[in-house]
Amino acid sequence: MTIAFQLAVFALIATSSILLISVPVVFASPDGCSS
Repeated sequence: MTIAFQLAVFALIATSSILLISVPVVFASPDGCSS
């Protein structure tokens, strides 16, 4: 159970960090790749 709990916590941290990084970038420059 401990390993499963650690995997769940790691998945939550990874998804939250990806969202925190990607969301402001998308909102700041929705067309940043083309410009």
